[in-house]
Amino acid sequence: MGKFRQGINGPFSGKVGAVVGSTWMGMPVMRSRPSPRTKPFSPRELQQQAKFAMLSKFLRPLIPLLNQTFRPVAVRMTGFNKAFSYNVKNTITGVHPSLAIDYSMVLLGRGDLPQAVSPAATSPIAGKLDFTWTDNSGKGRTLPTDKAFAAAYNEEMDRWIYGMNLADRSAGTCSLDLKVFIGKPVHTYMGFISADGKDVSDSVYTGLVSV
Repeated sequence: MGKFRQGINGPFSGKVGAVVGSTWMGMPVMRSRPSPRTKPFSPRELQQQAKFAMLSKFLRPLIPLLNQTFRPVAVRMTGFNKAFSYNVKNTITGVHPSLAIDYSMVLLGRGDLPQAVSPAATSPIAGKLDFTWTDNSGKGRTLPTDKAFAAAYNEEMDRWIYGMNLADRSAGTCSLDLKVFIGKPVHTYMGFISADGKDVSDSVYTGLVSV
């Protein structure tokens, strides 16, 4: 793959002869057109294709969140791509065609900022999800102004709801409005982002909660 910075009419995209033009990380690039495949896919290749398809569908609604929460550890790729790379290796169980996601292993944020201490998720009121944690501001790199992010996923509806900048670390609590999930179980996650957005904590799985 070569970089194509300038041309007579500037960068191009799409197929031209034996090459394909596209953009990667904001740079115009060219690559050769792949040769048509003639042999069938191996079981290993089918397994990998199925894993990629499953996880892409699962994580795609979280692109804006993951671009922020994996940005500190993403090198020459988007935060979403880094999140995908981690989760495709660590969260999918089983053998194609019987694959499943281990929701307790899903990571929605990754970084060196200390995690939440004693995190928990409960639903004291129908349609509302409360997160709580012990304020550990001032320990290590934590600050009272670190911002909480949280997410909830319902498997039946295959739907995410998430929020960023929900509360300061010092508050010890934040909430998500989940009226659309009333009476249903949701997998829950939370983490922190520094106020300047430069540092992120590993997210924490806070369990399956009926809302």
